[in-house]
Amino acid sequence: MTDFILRSAGPDDLDGLVVLEHEVEQALPCRDMFATDEREFYEPIVRGKGHILLAFDTNEKLAGASVIRFPATDDPENLGLSLSLPPERLATVRHLESVFVRPDIRGKRLAERLVRENMRLTQGCGRTLSMATVWPGNAASLKLHLNLGLRIRAFALKYGGKPRFILMDGDAVASNAAPVFVRAMDLNGHCVQLSAGMAGVAVRPQPNQQEFLVEYRPVLKS
Repeated sequence: MTDFILRSAGPDDLDGLVVLEHEVEQALPCRDMFATDEREFYEPIVRGKGHILLAFDTNEKLAGASVIRFPATDDPENLGLSLSLPPERLATVRHLESVFVRPDIRGKRLAERLVRENMRLTQGCGRTLSMATVWPGNAASLKLHLNLGLRIRAFALKYGGKPRFILMDGDAVASNAAPVFVRAMDLNGHCVQLSAGMAGVAVRPQPNQQEFLVEYRPVLKS
């Protein structure tokens, strides 16, 4: 397996980061899967409003990146607002904004390694509530974030009207309750389950079908 070197990004890395991000977008089968950002978005992050972790291959070529952002409590894009979190919890939110790897090195679990390490590196910043958005049809990204301990907790139209799940960690679910399954692109079905206090906890592939199911279970009251 290819060995990768991980290090924090600085201002001089941002142009290469944007080039890689657009390269990844061009290779996707559906543009709704991924929302690209420009240098202006990343500059505050590398200056303290979050953390960007980069991976380089043995040829010192950029291989991937994980972007975590610390939104302000009054930031209208703070994902905690979608779940009506109180101000003290909004102040602990960190956005797992994006993770992307070069198309030629997919399948090496680099994305998960990047996010896990970036979460570890930012754990001591007071931002302990991880949140993210994922396109409902992106099984790989959903699996990644669910493996990281996040759960689907809300649905919204983001980034110019694109459907997105909003995922958050920290809530336990009733593992002994009967699961409910919803087709990935049944957006109304997801909204019904989320409104009923359910959380999406797993991706269930369907034999001989491209579409998959999302498994829901009740959230336990704290």
